[in-house]
Amino acid sequence: MTSLNRMHFYKMFVQVKSVGRFKETKRTDGISTSDVIMRIVKDYNEYVMRNLARGYTRKDLGVSYVKEKRLRVNMGFKKLREKVKKQQEMVGEKIQVVAKTACVHRNEWVENADRLVAGFLEMFEERCHKMGTNIRERIQEKLTKQKLIGLIYHRYHGDGDNDQYYYDDDTEEEYSD
Repeated sequence: MTSLNRMHFYKMFVQVKSVGRFKETKRTDGISTSDVIMRIVKDYNEYVMRNLARGYTRKDLGVSYVKEKRLRVNMGFKKLREKVKKQQEMVGEKIQVVAKTACVHRNEWVENADRLVAGFLEMFEERCHKMGTNIRERIQEKLTKQKLIGLIYHRYHGDGDNDQYYYDDDTEEEYSD
């Protein structure tokens, strides 16, 4: 505060005191007057909002039209914030439940995955082995059959060529040794 402002404040103080509108009080150590005033002003808006919500009119409370509307808008925002906060908490709880459930299912899957994969591979290997054995047996049968046909052919025809040709009865393809 500048000295000019202090002088102006002092003149106002003297006028108010001379009219009898100022009452001196004893100061209490540890209590700040400005802190008390700030708390009253801060709580005043809550007081007015609470009473407006209870049904008092702005005129009953001595509040201007603009102040009433501003406080009602603030009440709406406060309710909205509370609803959003509740929804966030509910969503957070649901996410935790889903995460726990997913973790349990994941653990079950991991425990069962080895068993399932091993069973599949065992079944697959067994079938592959059988299929491989069947293929080898059929090839051997065909080769044996073709050699036998070739031997019979050479005996009866006495073909002197060194190249031997075998015919597949099923596909009529020609093979040579």
